[in-house]
Amino acid sequence: MKRIHFFALSILAAISLASCGNEDAAQGLLTEKTEDLTGLTEFAPQETASSSTTRTTGEYGTNSLAFYWTKGDKIWLHDETATPKLVQSIRDNIESQAQASGVNKVAHAKFYFPDTFKKAKYPVRYTGYGNPVGDKVTIKNVQAQAKPNEGEHIGTDGDCGVGVASRGSDGRYTFTLSHQAAYLTFTPYHSKAFSSDVKVTKIKVTANQALAGTFDFNDNGIVLSSRPAANESNKSITLTLNGGGNNGFNVPTAASVTENAAIMVLAPGCYTNFIVQYTIYDTRTKVCGTVCKNYASIKLTAGKNRRVTIDLCLQRYDRNLYYMWDAKAGEHYWKGVANPPSLLDETNANYPKTASDSRWFNPVDYNTPASYTAKNNPNANELLWLLRYGNAHWDNSTWTIMGHLYRGGMWLKKLDVIAKELGKTRAQMKVISPNNIDFTKIQNQNYDAFVQDNHTVTRGKPAKQSDYFYLPAAGHFTLGKFMKVGVRGYIWSSTPRPKGTTSIPQGYNLYVSESGVHTGYGDRTNGFYLCPAH
Repeated sequence: MKRIHFFALSILAAISLASCGNEDAAQGLLTEKTEDLTGLTEFAPQETASSSTTRTTGEYGTNSLAFYWTKGDKIWLHDETATPKLVQSIRDNIESQAQASGVNKVAHAKFYFPDTFKKAKYPVRYTGYGNPVGDKVTIKNVQAQAKPNEGEHIGTDGDCGVGVASRGSDGRYTFTLSHQAAYLTFTPYHSKAFSSDVKVTKIKVTANQALAGTFDFNDNGIVLSSRPAANESNKSITLTLNGGGNNGFNVPTAASVTENAAIMVLAPGCYTNFIVQYTIYDTRTKVCGTVCKNYASIKLTAGKNRRVTIDLCLQRYDRNLYYMWDAKAGEHYWKGVANPPSLLDETNANYPKTASDSRWFNPVDYNTPASYTAKNNPNANELLWLLRYGNAHWDNSTWTIMGHLYRGGMWLKKLDVIAKELGKTRAQMKVISPNNIDFTKIQNQNYDAFVQDNHTVTRGKPAKQSDYFYLPAAGHFTLGKFMKVGVRGYIWSSTPRPKGTTSIPQGYNLYVSESGVHTGYGDRTNGFYLCPAH
């Protein structure tokens, strides 16, 4: 079958091709000279030092695809006067070249047919590796690539080509193979940098028309009028990226052919609602997510390659948004620390430990509300309004924090929306909770009454997202340990609380999980994620 490499620059392709040609000459194809070719006629692609048209097609800007022959490739000869009319080659020099050069691919090949073909010209066809017929081509709807920038799979997945072989004065035939499938080369990246543990594992394309299936094939290539009727099977093609057993290809910070070029074979044609879906997987957190791009319509031309690149932008959160209770702005939990924990239960000893640390919590008395980073957070009363009337929606969407993939978070109705629906003002909700206790006043702080749960949760996103804010399950930091990430999402209230069972002052808080919403309190030394707009 053919092996295909993607070159970033056309000049690089030219250098590579020239090198291959020189290597062939240096090797001399010594094994070939000892073969008995009696009774055989040679058909060979054109071999010139200055042209790569024999095996290279599909330029897209300055990018091109380079095709190679590998063991098992065969071509078909079309002779209308013969029986059968399509005859497959019976010998080639691919394996002998590979053995002589020590590689499993060759830039040039010679194919042999019985010495009964004497016409000046013959149409030739390549219908893919292992294809037992010369008049059909099958574009596979499931494809797999083992290594970045090595598309050796395309020969079995639908690559095909046609040409015309012309007889020379020496009785040998030469031809130029023109590839007839369409090709997409994907080079996704993430400009904000994923961890090296995050891989792209699959790329799936879908359209309203059949992208795959079995097509008639003639001397002009794929017969597009034979396109099968569209169904759920042939309207999509999935390319799995094996990464040599490493669960996919890398995701660099800029498009890179060498890092993750992934090559797909498709049927040519005009497609609508053309969607590309990238599946990414974090080998440490075991979280999988997808990024989709809809191109509305696209034209794929026979023999041409199109490079597709995209920044895989997921919702991104950052380490600089974790704070102890009401710490000063900019004095986040991991300020000045090079490698804070990014995985569940990881620990770093460089967390704030004493009041002399600028990252320390606000130690104000429990009668004094927050004045720094928690100042505009909901107060204790408002947290209870959120719990009771927030109409919680748990959303399992994937997001990234500190380069790793996690999923899950809660949509809660904004306090202004709740107030309007209940016929109240925000000012009223600030001074009294739904159970008629003002938890901002020390004389009314019934601690047991504040600890509440609401397990009524709807799955998925709310219909009108503009009425809600999203709290990701970003976990928290306690004594430098990353806890509950991907499980719970915490926010501080602006209301402090007296000391609990420890010597550390506390603050009221709220957390969400897949099972519901909880209000409670905890030590101000905990690092919680900054409250989103509420």
